[in-house]
This record gives sequence, structure tokens and C-alpha cells, in this order.
Amino acid sequence: MIGKKIAILDLGSYKVKILVISLDEDNYIQIHAKYSTFSSGIKKGNVTDIEKLSAIIRHSLAVIEKEINFEVTEVYVGINSINFNFLNFGLTRDIGSYEIEEKKDLQNLINLASGIFFQNYKDHKIIHFLNSGFYLDKYNYVENPLGLRSKTLDVNFSFLNLEKNILLNFNKVFKNLGLNVKKYFYSPFASSILSSDQEALEKGFINIDFGYDKTSLTVFENSKLIYTKIIPIGSSHITNDLIKSVDIDKNLSEKIKYNFNKILNGQVDSIIKSEIFKRKISIEIIVKIVEARIDEIIDYILKNIIYCKAVNKSARKIIITGGGSDLNILRDKLSIKLDTTVEYAKQSFPIKDTEFNVFSDFMVCLGIAKLILFPNKDEIKEFVQKKKGFFNKFYSLFLNN
Repeated sequence: MIGKKIAILDLGSYKVKILVISLDEDNYIQIHAKYSTFSSGIKKGNVTDIEKLSAIIRHSLAVIEKEINFEVTEVYVGINSINFNFLNFGLTRDIGSYEIEEKKDLQNLINLASGIFFQNYKDHKIIHFLNSGFYLDKYNYVENPLGLRSKTLDVNFSFLNLEKNILLNFNKVFKNLGLNVKKYFYSPFASSILSSDQEALEKGFINIDFGYDKTSLTVFENSKLIYTKIIPIGSSHITNDLIKSVDIDKNLSEKIKYNFNKILNGQVDSIIKSEIFKRKISIEIIVKIVEARIDEIIDYILKNIIYCKAVNKSARKIIITGGGSDLNILRDKLSIKLDTTVEYAKQSFPIKDTEFNVFSDFMVCLGIAKLILFPNKDEIKEFVQKKKGFFNKFYSLFLNN
């Protein structure tokens, strides 16, 4: 993998981003090219127009290929569909006080878990299949159960999955472009993995990504993904609220949104002040409209944190990302509501000779790069094994065996 150029696409509802990277001999990420453009043909993370989305990706690839004289034939793709389904359940196996073995005990539980999933979700495709925690004798959490003795072994499994038809629509886009998709990734998982350092992962944290038309919530405990949810409200809803409520155009609404922190502090831009004065709109009304939508988003976040029982655990640390995170009022209200500090993601990933805005603007792409080059130890991978003339798909933690 060292030195090989890898193309990664982040298919957002607001922007499509592409990054070409490689890993050098010192395990640093080298960025060869980057490009972003406004999205078309995709809304709420789903394909809405195959031709439009294909055209946007084709243009982005052409820019990249011309810049670095490199032909992209395969890509890794981050998607953030509102229809992602998160499923978590536990299974147990009687050990009988013997030592826990790879093939006999763990692989048996993996086979059973994948079988249960496909029996109940026949029309879905697994994007990520994760081990979310090992427990000996019901209550004793362990990082690695192999070789340990217990009466029972319990494993929590997490599935991030999508309906096959949604993925087939994405596949059609890439087929049109003559590209091979190496793997799809759940974008909030990738950005969460990137936004946290090892200490945050081990202690537990919540990543809140405030995006264009949705907000994602991703919860980790003991380095494990335990919950994720996409809330169908994002920063574009603030823009639309202003447009509809006080009858202003999109351009002015966007200016108000991006300058809202200054407006709260009484530092209203002269152009904005002039425009709202002409329309006889009060600052107080604008503040009420924006705060009402932010309060709604925070209420959704809090309900999901309570639902997954993360209050006073993962909620001790909140990391916010996404374009909407620039609204300080969101960070401040979250901090007050949860009685904890809310931080922005910090660059802890080894990227060679680059500026911080690449990290913040291309978080999903870099998170995918991290998962490709430094695989998550809890990811249970799909592979194909030839047996008696047939190809069968299996899931395993032990691909090298």
C-alpha cells in the first residue's frame, strides 16, 4: 500500500469532494490532489438524478486527473444517506470454563450474527459490521477475549446497513463513469474516527456533525461504536426558515446565518443591517427564528443521547464537526444543555506538509483514508472464499488465517 495513490470521494448533499492520497514510508499521509464542488443530483445522501451526479463526479475527476497526470480507475466512497440503519444486538456462547478460541468460539458467534441479520434484512446490504464489545460471564468487559477462561462469552455486534436499491443507484452512477467502487463507507463513522484521538476513543465521546440537510450523531464507548443516528435537519433548514418567515432571498438568508454569532453580539454587518432595515425586519425576530431551529436540533440530539444511555458517559466529551459547526450558538447551547465541554475536532492524524483547512474541509475523505490504511480492529470484514466451484461470502475477524 505504501506509495500507491488512492482516490477517495465524499458524496455530500452540499458538496462533492475528492482527495487523492498515498502513504509514505514513515506512515504519513501525502495529499497529491484535492477538489470540491457544489453537489447536484443528490439530496439527503441519496441519488436523485443519476445524470447530474455522474456529471459532477466526472468533472471533479477530470480536474484531479489533469492536475496530477493520474488516471482514476477505482474509488473509495463515503455516503451519508438519511436511510442508513443502525442495528445493535448481543449474542452469547457457553464456554464451559475452557479457554476462548478464535475459530470455535468467536467465529461461531460472527457466523450466527451475520445469519440473523440476513434472515431479517434480506433487502439490505451491510456497509460496516463491527464488534462492539466482549464480555466474560455477562458483566466483565475485556478488550480481547482470546485465551481467557470464562463460563460464557457475550459479544455485542453493530451493523450499519442500507437498502440494496439505494446502493444500486450509486452503483449505476459509477458504472456510467467506468469506475470500480472498492468500498462504500458510512461518512459519519469515518469523520468520527478522524476527529478523535486515542484517549477520546478509549474514554468515550460523541461526534455531532452539523451538515447541510442533516445532522449526524455518533457515539463511542471503550473505543467501540455503540450508537449512531442521522437527524433530518441541518443548516439549510435555518436558511429556509429565514426565507419563509421574513420573506428574504437566499443570499441574504445565508449571510445572516454565517454572521449570526456577530449579530448576537451586536456586531451587525452594515450590508445586512441595511438590507433588513429596508425590509423592516427586527433583529429580535431573526434571532428568535434561528434559535428556534437550533433548539429543535439540540432537543433531537439530547433525545438520542438519552435513548442510547450515553448521558454522563460518552456525553462527557462532545466533538462537533461539519459546516454548521461554525455557529457558536450551537456549541454554546449544547454545552449548557449537557453540562459539558463541546470541542472542535483537532488534527491528530499524520498528514504531511499540509494546512489545517484540508483536515477540516476533507474530514470524511481523510477518515476513510485512515480506515483504509490503518484498519479498525473491530471491523468484521467480508471476503470471498472459493469452495467446491462456488464463491461464498463470509464475515471474519481472522482474514489472515
